[in-house]
Amino acid sequence: MSKKGWSKEELIRDLRESCRIEAGDMVIIHSSMKEIGRVQDGTRTTVAAIKEAITPEGTLLMPALSSIQPDNRFYMAKTPSRVGLVTEVFRVSEGVKRSKHPTHSICGWGARAEELLAGHEKTSGVGATSPLPTAARAGADVLMIGCDMRTCTLVHAAEAIVRVPYLGVVAYPGYNEPVTLVDYDGSETDFPPKDLPGDGNGFANVQRVLEERGSILHCKFGAAECIKFSGKECLDTAVEMLKADPAAVLCDSPNCSVCPKSREVIAQAKEGK
Repeated sequence: MSKKGWSKEELIRDLRESCRIEAGDMVIIHSSMKEIGRVQDGTRTTVAAIKEAITPEGTLLMPALSSIQPDNRFYMAKTPSRVGLVTEVFRVSEGVKRSKHPTHSICGWGARAEELLAGHEKTSGVGATSPLPTAARAGADVLMIGCDMRTCTLVHAAEAIVRVPYLGVVAYPGYNEPVTLVDYDGSETDFPPKDLPGDGNGFANVQRVLEERGSILHCKFGAAECIKFSGKECLDTAVEMLKADPAAVLCDSPNCSVCPKSREVIAQAKEGK
């Protein structure tokens, strides 16, 4: 790394040698630009390096989750991602497509992007057949750049697959209202709340199990510490855990606005209420 920051070539080398990403791979990426550090010519270089490493023959997916706006409208073309600078720069980069969901859209690029993003509007944000679990079942790896599994959106799909009692019952404020999606052509579709996911801090429990199995690769990208793992193994593990205990991926913080309420719903379900 020079005084100007990490070069594109250095970032590609990290992806190839440390993260073991090869041309043609299918990868789901979560990221923190802050953890990556200074990059020559900024975040655009970061995104370009990732694309170049995966190549158009591969497929790259990133979440482009969006906050609820005051008018409860989501614009496919201009509503920004709320999950980091890398995801937003990726969203507006050449060749990237966005799935049709007003709160949990996924952006994709490469050979299978269009196929994996198709039909997101027919399921819930992180439903069993939404883009991320579909990609995981198709062989995608997950690369967490400068973050851990607490931000791994894929785990929410396990909640939908198992149909945990709190699914769609407990949600963050504002997300339990209908949202209107405004498509690129101006057409509008109303989305009622469906199977809303909760908090992700408890997803560290899934990471702990995968660590114990030796299923996580620790690697680097720029200055960021990263973890890489099989999307399918992650999803299957979370499903197993939730079948055994529906509270398995809930956090223990009493200050969480979602998980304590979710535990109450689970308790009520066990009592048959």
